[in-house]
Amino acid sequence: MTLVVLVVALLGSACGSTDGEPGSEGLGDSFYPNLGNGGYDVLHYDIDLDIDPEANTIQALTTIISRANQDLSTFNLDLSGLTVAEVQVNGSGAEFSRSGTELVIKPADSLVSGTEFSTSVSYSGSPEPVVDPGVPFSTLGWLHTEGAIYTVSEPSGSMSWFPSNNHPTDKATFEIRITVPAPSTAASNGILVEESSADGCTTTTWRMDDPMAAYLAAVYVGDFERIETKQPGGPLIRDYVPRNSPAEIAEALSVTPQVIGYFEDLLGPYPFDAYGTIVMPHTLGFALENQTLSVHGRDTIDPLVIAHEIAHQWLGNSSTLDDWSETWLHEGFATYLSIMYMAEYHEWDLGEQMDQWHGRLSDTGAVPPMEIENSEMFDVSVYWRGALTLHALRGLAGETVFSDILRTHYERSADGNTNTAEFLAVVTQLAGSEATDLVESWLYDDPMPPM
Repeated sequence: MTLVVLVVALLGSACGSTDGEPGSEGLGDSFYPNLGNGGYDVLHYDIDLDIDPEANTIQALTTIISRANQDLSTFNLDLSGLTVAEVQVNGSGAEFSRSGTELVIKPADSLVSGTEFSTSVSYSGSPEPVVDPGVPFSTLGWLHTEGAIYTVSEPSGSMSWFPSNNHPTDKATFEIRITVPAPSTAASNGILVEESSADGCTTTTWRMDDPMAAYLAAVYVGDFERIETKQPGGPLIRDYVPRNSPAEIAEALSVTPQVIGYFEDLLGPYPFDAYGTIVMPHTLGFALENQTLSVHGRDTIDPLVIAHEIAHQWLGNSSTLDDWSETWLHEGFATYLSIMYMAEYHEWDLGEQMDQWHGRLSDTGAVPPMEIENSEMFDVSVYWRGALTLHALRGLAGETVFSDILRTHYERSADGNTNTAEFLAVVTQLAGSEATDLVESWLYDDPMPPM
């Protein structure tokens, strides 16, 4: 790959005579202390995948451009399973070892703090799904079913198919190159920048130029048809549906421009260059907001779920939590905003919806969103008590101030990370301490406050 040659030439000065110290094997996340790695920040991933869909195997080379934030003698990448053949740092062979999901790399020379360096990992095998205690209802990562390969990685599954700094606080740009046998279709995040065919295979190159957390990187392979539309002044919309699908599937996806327009009025311009939905040829029981190309099953292509995943492009993908204990910042916001959309365009009664969910959660004694345990990350309370939190704030602050809070919270954390304390600071600034107390009671208090 020409990129590898180029970055080696540019980054060769990153080595020094300092002894350095090992980077940490985790970033201390409340729920996943060993996810991510310390000592460096990733700037860019270049992922080259040669996929055999029938055998469900890959031959792969991932090259990572990083910046050392300490003098590094060794550093880790997160990688689950797969066979590593070779690791190079700045073009020179590096020692490596495996310990669980940690790929421990020792460069020939220590890396100097503040310098950029490249790491190339050559690996192969059959990706195995990740079992995650925070997602008891599904395995994660690279999933292979009859007729399709797809990735659903929130929060930990990306390490099943590429080595990474697997925590949302280390976002990077991506280029993903996928080679598959014809006539399979391959799709990924961002913009399709190149497509070529040779020897019975097709190679597509996808570029994500905006910062993206590793868990949102996506690969899809199957017999899909691409449906592309360009809205005046809006992002490119490209959907993928199973070939020869009934017309109802494309019709269901036709709400996308309307939803994007609604959220742009609420939050600001759509944060990326493209958006789309890929519909699996079977049911999934869930959907996931992979950046710029959400994955749905045939059972989740209704306006509410489509709006939910689109809302995440702002709140979840562009503005991303900095600790997995705060999933309400993604799910509570996306739930409430999608209900607001349904009330605006599909005649839902928002107040009635909130009253019903308040009653249900009161009856079940739902745990407060900021008091959850790892296994409750995607509990109904995170979604709906999180939504009720925003509904209560809206009722106290009023429509105009609430809209200002939403937009300010998003603008301050766009392309980066955020947390509840930062959201509360916005609430205090724009709506006062009474509103802050109200939000805190919904997030932390047991039992749940009255409407």
